[in-house]
Amino acid sequence: MKIVPVIAASFACALLPVSCLSAAEKQAALPESAIKADLWLNDFAAAKVQAEKEGKDILLDFTGSDWCGWCIKLKKEVFGTSEFEATAPKRFVLVEIDFPRDKNKIPAKVAAQNEKLQDNFGVEGFPTIILLDAQGRPYGRTGYASGGPSKYLENLAELQKVRETRDAAWKKAEAAQGVAKAKFLAEGLLALDDDFVMMHYGSVLAEIKKLDPQDSSGIVKKAEYRTKLAGLAKSAGETYQKTSDSAAAAQLVDDFIKVNAVTGEDLQKVMMLKLNFYPPRTLDGVNKALALLDDVIKIAPGSDTGKQAVEIKPRAEAFKKRLEEADTKK
Repeated sequence: MKIVPVIAASFACALLPVSCLSAAEKQAALPESAIKADLWLNDFAAAKVQAEKEGKDILLDFTGSDWCGWCIKLKKEVFGTSEFEATAPKRFVLVEIDFPRDKNKIPAKVAAQNEKLQDNFGVEGFPTIILLDAQGRPYGRTGYASGGPSKYLENLAELQKVRETRDAAWKKAEAAQGVAKAKFLAEGLLALDDDFVMMHYGSVLAEIKKLDPQDSSGIVKKAEYRTKLAGLAKSAGETYQKTSDSAAAAQLVDDFIKVNAVTGEDLQKVMMLKLNFYPPRTLDGVNKALALLDDVIKIAPGSDTGKQAVEIKPRAEAFKKRLEEADTKK
């Protein structure tokens, strides 16, 4: 699950902008259920086998093929172009993870696999593109981007450099021992998104902790904090869903901040969790959201989270104006 910054679904929707083998050879080598199209598989296990054999990474396209406008646009502008089809399969095994409205479009077994993968990789919206190594460990995430296939392929190449940075550090770790080895393992993890580290690199974190009990890199402490934060997001969310008590849910966030002495942009990110409890459909909810956004901006307006709050605020103000006008007409 993508933990921070997390924006309530209502506010997100309302306020935020929106191979070496031929196709015939693939079909002969893989079970029929693995074939989605000439270049795209829908069997993740088969994709990992192929990626390992061919020395490639894996590209997962989480999509709603028959209803998601941005997914359809991405396929038309990028994935369906001759340039992408000629280039991407040289670097990636392509896998479509589809969530169509027409449930007859994919077998039940594939649908079950896709739901598991969505949860496993914390996918909250479509299209989401996840890049993995051949072992299935994620290292990059993107979505729709304008500019056509050339620009998109360049972006994918930049994301692959993250994996290359990780692997270069881990190569050094192979020749090291003790704390020095832990340092190189941590260096590799620091190249990755925090959520990926927390959710998919537990064995590496455990090895670092064993090699370096003092956690000189701070990577273990950072991961443990993220785990606590994930627990907060879940417990506060469940509290609000069950009770609709925004104050009780927000208090859990405030308690977390106090107990963990959260500061700086980490504080901003945790505070933004409260937007989940201030729906924009009521004037009270919008007013609380606006006050929260002001508090977040005051901490550090130039941080990424501060900029996000600045971006959201005008939309919240527009909601407030519409609600006030509706009240006046009653």
